[in-house]
Amino acid sequence: MLTERLFTRSARPSRSRADASPSRWHHGPWWSNSYLLTPLLSILVFLVVMSLILWSLNRREQQQQEDTLYRNVAWAQQQIRLSMTGAQEQLQALSRDLAAGHADPHSFLVSTTDIMQGHPEILYLNWYTNEDVARWPNNPLPMLGQRLARPNDAQMDEAVKAAFNQAKSTRRQVYSPLIYDDLGNGYLTLQTPVYRDREFLGTVAAVFSIEGILKHDIPPELSAKYKISITDANNRELATTSTRPRLPRDVFYDLPLDPPGQGVTVRVYSFPQITNFTNNTLVWLVAGLSCFVLWSLWSLWKHTRQRFEAQQALYAEAFFRRAMENSVLIGMRVLDMHGRITHVNPAFCRMTGWDESDLVGKTAPFPYWPRDSYPEMQRQLDMTLRGKAPSSGFELRVRRKDGSLFHARLYVSPLIDSSGRQTGWMSSMTDITEPKRAREELAAAHERFTTVLESLDAAVSVLAADEAELLFANRYYRHLFGIRPDGHLELSGGSFDTAQASSDSIDMVDAYAGLPAAALTESTADAREVYIHGIQKWFEVRRQYIQWVDGHLAQMQIATDITSRKQAQELARQQEEKLQFTSRLMTMGEMASSLAHELNQPLAAINNYCSGTVALVKSGRTNSDNLLPVLEKTAQQAVRAGMIIKRIREFVKRSEPKRQATRVADIVADAVGLAEIEARKRKIRIVTEMRSRLPVIYVDPVLIEQVLVNLLKNAAEAMHEARPNAVDPVIRVVVKLDAGFVCISVIDQGPGVDEATTERLFEPFYSTKSDGMGMGLNICRSIIESHRGRLWVVNNVEADGHITGATFHCSLPIGEPHDLSNGGSEAPRTQTVTGEL
Repeated sequence: MLTERLFTRSARPSRSRADASPSRWHHGPWWSNSYLLTPLLSILVFLVVMSLILWSLNRREQQQQEDTLYRNVAWAQQQIRLSMTGAQEQLQALSRDLAAGHADPHSFLVSTTDIMQGHPEILYLNWYTNEDVARWPNNPLPMLGQRLARPNDAQMDEAVKAAFNQAKSTRRQVYSPLIYDDLGNGYLTLQTPVYRDREFLGTVAAVFSIEGILKHDIPPELSAKYKISITDANNRELATTSTRPRLPRDVFYDLPLDPPGQGVTVRVYSFPQITNFTNNTLVWLVAGLSCFVLWSLWSLWKHTRQRFEAQQALYAEAFFRRAMENSVLIGMRVLDMHGRITHVNPAFCRMTGWDESDLVGKTAPFPYWPRDSYPEMQRQLDMTLRGKAPSSGFELRVRRKDGSLFHARLYVSPLIDSSGRQTGWMSSMTDITEPKRAREELAAAHERFTTVLESLDAAVSVLAADEAELLFANRYYRHLFGIRPDGHLELSGGSFDTAQASSDSIDMVDAYAGLPAAALTESTADAREVYIHGIQKWFEVRRQYIQWVDGHLAQMQIATDITSRKQAQELARQQEEKLQFTSRLMTMGEMASSLAHELNQPLAAINNYCSGTVALVKSGRTNSDNLLPVLEKTAQQAVRAGMIIKRIREFVKRSEPKRQATRVADIVADAVGLAEIEARKRKIRIVTEMRSRLPVIYVDPVLIEQVLVNLLKNAAEAMHEARPNAVDPVIRVVVKLDAGFVCISVIDQGPGVDEATTERLFEPFYSTKSDGMGMGLNICRSIIESHRGRLWVVNNVEADGHITGATFHCSLPIGEPHDLSNGGSEAPRTQTVTGEL
């Protein structure tokens, strides 16, 4: 009945929270505990009582066996002691007869024969004098112990001499310690001293066999019932009445033998008792009845336990369902077939703010319906009662008790009872206010993000890594390349620097195909400049591998149009070339008077040589010996004038920058040759110091020559202005190697450069001359840095701190350059610059 009531309660919806009170639900299981414990207690009591009875009977039987065994051991001990005591008395009588003078061989033989016949365990008997020597060694002794084990002669001799001195000193009978033969048999010697008054006449030595003691002194009826053994002090068995091996369950008892002592012990083993059929039958009958009772009690306990477990499962299920219903955040509502609310869970009450009493039993319109939504809510309720509710549920607005509204989604399913009959409709309601707001915000953010991407003046595209499929492209990309992935692949290029790709990215994209091999290894966000011939535009491209929304690997690429910037850079480069050319023209203009003077000398010499030659010809004194030296000197002066004009022409000739393999010595020689013209005008010498063999450098020789000429010209002007009357002023040009660079140093003897001037010396439009433009050194630094070199200035300082001039250092790298200038005539190519995505 209790089970039926529980099933009825769990199946019927609760109408109040008081029905689920813990005290009421815990009422049943506490009563069931008594039914569960009673069989167990009965089983335990029965087991204890039967165990005590069996233990008592077994203990009583064991006690009886032990008492019987003790009595038999004492009997065996007594028999051996009586036999040993009788032997002692007979030997004492023999020693007294010998002391009294009845010491002839015949009488001694008769007496020893009587003793050995009465005690067959004696193997040997003789009289030994005080010198421990047999009195009658040749006297034949009876051999009564032929069936007993005997020691050999040496062992027998050792046995008869044992305890001789102890008997002599104590003047009484003494047993020797146990003596063993080769087979482990034990023997004892009894020494009986012979004294006449105080005179020691020797001893009567009797050798006893332990085996003979056990065979001849134990009654046959005792040895038939028990196994009797004699052991020594080391618990070693010396003799036994039975060869049956001892079993672990055999009971034994030990008693010491005195005489002879010496650790000899009598041990009696109890043989297993003959089976008692009557007693065993009763025992088995009691055991069978006990097993039947135990089985009955066990069945009862098992049945009770099953009932208890079933009840506990029902209670646990009810509590679990109630706890689950109370803990879920989803509101549960039950309607009957007529649309009446029959049950709501606590979550539904918390959502709406209405109590259970305010909702249970209500019909439409329900209190949580918004007043302006009655028609729509009634339509949804009608669809529910007709079974037409959509599987996706209803989205509705719900009014709380305080008047506030929230958005919810309601799912409906039929409520079926245990007999398969529909009893109502179960509805689950979830608050979707926050998810709805999040979706709206996400949609707005996506729209804003898409608007930004569509408004960018950069081509943004995402390409799948496993196949050439365009996953995303913004408006600017579609305007340039359409919706095809060719534009993305063309912007990716095919000449990426795979050495810069990280190993992690290589591992990540190994399994993918569809992109160029070099592009797959590129995972960094370094910007690359790419020129697209089809649309005649330059782009700065940044790319990075990302995980697309479907979990696959994809390459995101942003290409910014930098055509205007490249055009501006090209225009700036052209302007810089023009400025460099203008600077060379200005340098030549400043050196015009010196060049004119320098050219005037060879031309005047040529004129003089020609005039002299004409005079010689007119005078008729010409011959080959006179004309040849003059003509050779005329030719030398003409070559000198031509070299000056060639250097000036090459220096001022407008040409495109072109880097080529050039010897450092040639550049320095040409620059010094031009600068010497200006230096000689100011009476300044130029000294060159360089190694005999210098490596080849890849530079534009005209530009480097322009830098050196400018530095030498500035040094000459500074020295002339600072020390116009100096004696033998010298400008030194030193060329040396320094860690993979060729360093050209121009060392003057001018006033040096102060700290403030040093910081601004290479800035554009800054000049220390009153008529200078301030572009010379700035152009020089630009030229050197374009060759991946460096230009700087330091003062020449002596040990006392005096400045003796300045040194301009120019370093240029050795070896082929990695990035040659295209000179404006080559096709545009990709250039890499630093940047981040």
